[in-house]
Amino acid sequence: MPSEIVWNDAYARASAVAAKLGLLIGDPLIWDFTGDIKAFAALDLASSSIESLELGDKQAQESGQICIMLWIPQGKMNTPTVLSIMNAFEAAFRTQPADPDKRWPAGLFYDGQNYTPPSFLGQTGNWYVATLMVDYRWQNITEQTP
Repeated sequence: MPSEIVWNDAYARASAVAAKLGLLIGDPLIWDFTGDIKAFAALDLASSSIESLELGDKQAQESGQICIMLWIPQGKMNTPTVLSIMNAFEAAFRTQPADPDKRWPAGLFYDGQNYTPPSFLGQTGNWYVATLMVDYRWQNITEQTP
């Protein structure tokens, strides 16, 4: 199960990029994606697993993927613009913020990244989706409560 720490950090990073670019960003569980919307980004945690670090029952490492999906209305954005936007999202998970209050939480590591471009040949409908997948590891101590 994904941790709130991971979600909150990823959402803060993606939101900062989206705000700088003038894009809407939403949590797919609570956002109404209907209506007349320009290009927007959605953040989701694709999958995760938790394993013991073999340092005792309370030490664990969660690993998984964060997905940032850029939804593009058909005919409204060219490829260089999409690549520029996705590169901005990618950089947010590769570099530390200058503000020390916004550093990655201790024990959170962002690893490899994968990009999936829109499939233009077989795509039907009014939207294209470009996806950035960021691998992460979150090492923490689980506090057990009765």
